Amino acid sequence: MEDGGGKACWPYLKVDGAGFPVLGLSVEGPLEAQPLGEAMVRIDTGYDGFLLLSEEKYRRMGFHLSELPRKYWPEGVTIAGEIIRLRRALAVIRIPKLNLTFEGYVDTFHGNTEDLAGLRLIEGLKIILDGPAQLACIME
Repeated sequence: MEDGGGKACWPYLKVDGAGFPVLGLSVEGPLEAQPLGEAMVRIDTGYDGFLLLSEEKYRRMGFHLSELPRKYWPEGVTIAGEIIRLRRALAVIRIPKLNLTFEGYVDTFHGNTEDLAGLRLIEGLKIILDGPAQLACIME
């Protein structure tokens, strides 16, 4: 992780009246096919991986062309107990507001429509969730 210093905050994402904490991330694949630009990605501590992308974004950005061999694809378990095979590729993830860069991986699975920042991505960050203000902040 490269350190840019400071503090950055993002307002919670509102869905059906509920607020969800998000981070502003930029994602690049090893082929640098269609960098995502800064996108709001929901923080999900129930996902223990690095970054989960929707199947559509994963394909559009070319990750399907540079996946790890299938023997390295992990299994995941949904909240309903369904076991799924996660497709995985290496990626560079940035937090542009703080000039932070991470080398990690992105996962997806058949039918996935969500983008989630998981535990492996946030474990090295000092994140403050300010519920009353509806802000997610990264502090140095």
